[in-house]
Amino acid sequence: MKLPTTVIKASIRGNKDEEIPNQDFIQLMEDDDILIATISDGLGSSKHSLEGAKLACKTVIEEMMDFQLTSELQLLNEQIKTRWESEINKLSKSIKDYRTTNSFVAVSKKDKKIIVGQLGDVLVSLRIDGLFRYLQSASKDFSNETDCLGSGRNENFNLALYEFGHSFDFLIATDGIGDELEIGKIESLHNYFKSKFKQIDSSIRNDVLKQDIENFISEKNNDDKSLVFIWTNNI
Repeated sequence: MKLPTTVIKASIRGNKDEEIPNQDFIQLMEDDDILIATISDGLGSSKHSLEGAKLACKTVIEEMMDFQLTSELQLLNEQIKTRWESEINKLSKSIKDYRTTNSFVAVSKKDKKIIVGQLGDVLVSLRIDGLFRYLQSASKDFSNETDCLGSGRNENFNLALYEFGHSFDFLIATDGIGDELEIGKIESLHNYFKSKFKQIDSSIRNDVLKQDIENFISEKNNDDKSLVFIWTNNI
């Protein structure tokens, strides 16, 4: 099904020791039937969290490609967790060294349905046929650790299934951005992205977005900062 969309994405490394890499990871996949966007935020206290973050995105895309919409939605929790752990076990016996959050949006173009998954403090907000929805980020516990893959505790995605008629736009952002956004202004951010970036040539959109993040958000906290914003441009 032809469903024209525009995608902007960017990731910047936080203000931290030079030997520590950007532990956020973004991955996109799109074909004629499905569109998937996913972001992971590896925990800074886990020495291999970037590898864990990459594997989480890869796992989510592979599971969503195989998932049947007629299946029970909650099956995704166990499928993603089991597959991710299996990949980590090939690398190490210490899963906690790979801890990562993850959130995703998967659009079935043919069925006009959207599956949203959120684990940890990765922000997800959507507007479907003009109706705005925001998935509340999970709060961190007393040790300042969020729910995540590899924690051995709550590793369940907050999952939701929506239908759309003609349009959608959605934002996924790691906590380096999400923690600084006021809930009441997130929809305005959707409007800002759409109005600004539709006027910018596609070849430089991601560079401009990166500059926006560096100029307006980077000084607020030291975290890595990543986001992907996607909208339909058929109306």
